[in-house]
Amino acid sequence: MTTNRAAWVGEQELPGFRGGIDVRVSLRTDAGEGLHGAWWPRSTDLAVELPELVAALDRRGVAVQRFTYPFATWHAVPRKLAVGDRVVRVGGFSTGDPQLVTVTCGPGALQLELLVVPPDTEALFSARAMRLASCPGTARSPRAVLTAAGRHPALRVASLPLPTAG
Repeated sequence: MTTNRAAWVGEQELPGFRGGIDVRVSLRTDAGEGLHGAWWPRSTDLAVELPELVAALDRRGVAVQRFTYPFATWHAVPRKLAVGDRVVRVGGFSTGDPQLVTVTCGPGALQLELLVVPPDTEALFSARAMRLASCPGTARSPRAVLTAAGRHPALRVASLPLPTAG
């Protein structure tokens, strides 16, 4: 039992984990049109967030070669960023959807478009958005996913009468 726990604790220190929590990313299982998944970063600092995203995608079998992002949404980073044992090319754009990043991966230069759930977003809303963005067979825009995620009622706790003294 101790050996298994030690292995688990050691795994939590791998790149792509922060404080024992896996990077928040979801991917579709098909390669259709539209969004291919979602990413819920903890900040807009790409120098911190991007290496963790790349490591998390590596564990899922996605070898990132290039990452493109909207300048308006993120703090700028160098055009090449060392991540583990390789260099990821990074590029920004000034037009387009501010809630979208593109990851280029694999030998065929496959492009995956990921919805970016804003870092300060409430957890239940974020979970819904990530689930919607990574549903196989859906081709939704970032705005449509965020709108749909916001339309669902939040989880509510039933009001229970409080006992009164006397």
